[in-house]
Amino acid sequence: MTRLLLLVIFITTFTGCARPGDHPIRANCEWIESDARMLNLGTYADRAHLRFDAVTAEDMAIRWADRYFGHLPEYDQRREECMETLFSGVAKNHGVDVATVRRYSSERDLVVDATVILCFALVYTGLAYLVAGRIRQRFPPGECGFWVMALTMSAGVSLIGVLLGIFGSIIVETYRLNSVHLSYRMNRIPFKEYWVVLFAGGVIIFIFASLLRYRKPLDQT
Repeated sequence: MTRLLLLVIFITTFTGCARPGDHPIRANCEWIESDARMLNLGTYADRAHLRFDAVTAEDMAIRWADRYFGHLPEYDQRREECMETLFSGVAKNHGVDVATVRRYSSERDLVVDATVILCFALVYTGLAYLVAGRIRQRFPPGECGFWVMALTMSAGVSLIGVLLGIFGSIIVETYRLNSVHLSYRMNRIPFKEYWVVLFAGGVIIFIFASLLRYRKPLDQT
């Protein structure tokens, strides 16, 4: 488990030296970038560059609105105005449409998301196997009570797994962006957006682990 957590930290740390939250916000919501050049979105490097700039611009707009208009009625409007200004600055610097910048701002980092989900899935599978083994020890061979308990526990254990996955993903996202101003962006985290699918997957994994435990002799569980 420690190695898996270290892997997550490694991925989130070394996928880029700078993070969106490292960029200071300006009172006039102006986008300033030293690397102003035309981007060729046909190349992976330039797509990654635009995605980083777009995510950074969105983060700056959220932090700007939180600083100057937090809890005020005009918060949403001011945030969107600032964001539009920043997106326009990114688009002008790189010769792309503002709509393209806005679309890239909501794109997820698939490598990070896949790593986080895989790490949690491996940890969950191991824990499900251990819990299923504990249940198996409480029932003699052929006792149907084992499956009643296993099916009941599968829902509870999977729900706990999803909640822990959401919590862990928020921590990773906060670190990856270097920003505690996640705001509505938390809803894009896969563990939140696809929690029903992940919950169902957790139930299936637990049932499969229970089947493996059931087929083993009691002295081997």
